[in-house]
Amino acid sequence: MGVGRRGPGCGQEPALHAVSGKVMSRFNEHGLTPQQEAFAVAVAAGSSLSDAYRNAYPRSLGWKREHVHVKASEMASSAKVQRRIATLRAAAEKVSTLEAARVLDEIAKLAHSDVSGIMHPDGRVKLPHELDDATRAAVASFEIDASGRIKYRFWDKNAALEKAAKHLGLYEKDNEQQATPIRDMLASLGGKVVGPKKSQGDRQEPTGAGGE
Repeated sequence: MGVGRRGPGCGQEPALHAVSGKVMSRFNEHGLTPQQEAFAVAVAAGSSLSDAYRNAYPRSLGWKREHVHVKASEMASSAKVQRRIATLRAAAEKVSTLEAARVLDEIAKLAHSDVSGIMHPDGRVKLPHELDDATRAAVASFEIDASGRIKYRFWDKNAALEKAAKHLGLYEKDNEQQATPIRDMLASLGGKVVGPKKSQGDRQEPTGAGGE
C-alpha cells in the first residue's frame, strides 16, 4: 500500500515540495519558512511582533488580538527566528553606519575644500572632469558659456563647518549630542573647526568663482 502525501488541508504542510520536477526544501538557507523569514524581516525593520505576524500570515488579520499575540510570541521565541532577527539588525546597523560615515566624509570634504582646486598650475580653469574628488564635492553647480568659459558655484563652506562643529560638540548647547564615533570620523579636521558667528543663518547661497 502506497504512502499518501499529506496535503495543506491535513493540518501540516509538507517539508518538501516539487518544482519543475525537482524536490525542493520549503526552508531557506537560514532554516526558516517563507513566513518565518517575512516575520523576522518585519521585526528587524521595527514592526511589533503582532504586526509582523499579521504581515507574514495575512489570514491572521481576522483573528482576535490575543490570539495573534500568542502566536507571534511563540514564533519570536524560536531560536532560529531570533538568530535571523539579530543578523538582520546587525546588517541594517552596518549599512546605517556606512551611510553616516559617507555623509560625514562629504561634510569633511566641504570643510577642507580649497577653491584653488579649480585651477591648473598655469592659471587655466579646470574642466569639471579634471577636478579632484574633494573639489568636485564642494561644487554646487557650474556653467559653460558659448565661448567655453566656465563658472563654478560652491556650496557654503561655513555651513559645512557649522555641521562639523555641531557634531564635534563645539556648540555648548549641543554638548549633549556629542558622540565618540562622529568625533573620530572628523578627527582629520585637526581642531581647526570653529563655529560660525551665531548671527549667521543656517545656510547661505553658494559663492561663485569663475575663470576665463
